[in-house]
Amino acid sequence: MTTIPIQLSDELQQFVEAKVTQGHFSSASEYIVALLDAAKHKRSDLEAALIEGLESGPAEEWSDEEWQKIKQRVKLRHQKG
Repeated sequence: MTTIPIQLSDELQQFVEAKVTQGHFSSASEYIVALLDAAKHKRSDLEAALIEGLESGPAEEWSDEEWQKIKQRVKLRHQKG
């Protein structure tokens, strides 16, 4: 296993220490490794979704009505958040 020294701002250092103190992780190193692992998997999931989309066949143009429905869903989701 390789050790990589990193520098964190005071704010990030406090955040990491809080996660360890709360008992979510046994050390700052464990927390950072978990973050990197999650990022790796998230990227893999995104790449798989993109490839699936490319392999799903030719694209079909959406109608104005379909675009309006999508815009409305996005607006509603944004208002809830």
